[in-house]
Amino acid sequence: MMETTKKKYEFRRLGSKDVFVMTKIIGKVGVNKFSECLNQSSVQTIISKMKDSDNKEENITAVGLSVALEIVNVICSNLDKCENEIYQLLSQTSNLKVKEVQELDMVTFFEMIADFVKKEEFKDFFKAASKLFN
Repeated sequence: MMETTKKKYEFRRLGSKDVFVMTKIIGKVGVNKFSECLNQSSVQTIISKMKDSDNKEENITAVGLSVALEIVNVICSNLDKCENEIYQLLSQTSNLKVKEVQELDMVTFFEMIADFVKKEEFKDFFKAASKLFN
């Protein structure tokens, strides 16, 4: 029987005060890097398959996961540009202090970033933000 280990962190629901740090990170990385996540060939392939598929819900989940993985990749590729902001964001949205986030082992740190990006409110933020550019 597999034993599940409790994560060292728990996230709260994201709110308007989190937008400010998130936009700092996006600004440092570049909006275009995040918008490219929606245009990746893997995402476009899944979207095109959705049109011919009966299982829309499964495909929507696959698109969401694919976009989330692309966003995690963008964030991780640009950690050096926004290190302090990422520590701040993860700390202010979780039960950990900045110092505790900084001291996480690598695996837990990357899991925390991935879990943050998978949050429903994070997805909602990008949906709402994208409307500003249309």
